[in-house]
Amino acid sequence: MQNTSSTTRKLVITAVLIAISIVLSIPLNMGPFISLGFIVIGPTIAITIMHVPAIIGAILEGPLVGVVVGGAFGLFSLFLASQQPAGSPNAIFVDPFISVAPRLFIGPVAWAVYVGLKSLGMQVRLISGAVAGTLTNTLLVIGAIALRLNVPFLATLASVSINVVLEMIVAAVIVVAVVSALRGAAGGRSGSSV
Repeated sequence: MQNTSSTTRKLVITAVLIAISIVLSIPLNMGPFISLGFIVIGPTIAITIMHVPAIIGAILEGPLVGVVVGGAFGLFSLFLASQQPAGSPNAIFVDPFISVAPRLFIGPVAWAVYVGLKSLGMQVRLISGAVAGTLTNTLLVIGAIALRLNVPFLATLASVSINVVLEMIVAAVIVVAVVSALRGAAGGRSGSSV
C-alpha cells in the first residue's frame, strides 16, 4: 500500500508541476509579463521562473521527476517557438538542442546539490538546489546557443549576468517557500512526508 501511495503521489506532483510549467509559459504580452513565468523590466532586465517547477519536482520526488518536468518545459518552449514568426528572437528555440536538452538537467543537478549537502540545514540545501538548477538552465541554454549559432559563450553569459542573479534569488525564495509549505502540510497528515 505504501508503494502505491508513493507512486500515486509522485504522479500527481509530476502532473501538477507540468501543468504549472505550461501555465507559466503561455504568452500573455501584458506589460512586463511576456508570460507569467517571464518578466521583462526595462530594456535590459528579463527574468524567468519557468525552470522552478523542475527544481521543486526533483527536490520533492527525485531526479526522474525533475527530468520529466524539465523535459515538459523544454517541449512546450519548443512548441511556442515554432509558433513565432521567422526572425523572432525566440525562433532559436525551435532547435530541440537549445530548447529541450538543457532543461532535462535542471532537476537532476538541483537534486544532486540538495542531496549532497545533507549535513547542512534544510534552508541552505533548498537555496543551494535552487541556485544550482537556475545556473544549470542558464549555462546549458547559453552553451547550446553558443554551439549552434557560433556566438561567444562568455560574452553572452556576461550580457545576462544581472538577470541570472535575479533569477537565482527569485528561484531560491520560491523553492524554499513551496517545498517548506508542502513538507509542513504533509507532516500534518499523520506524519507522512513529501
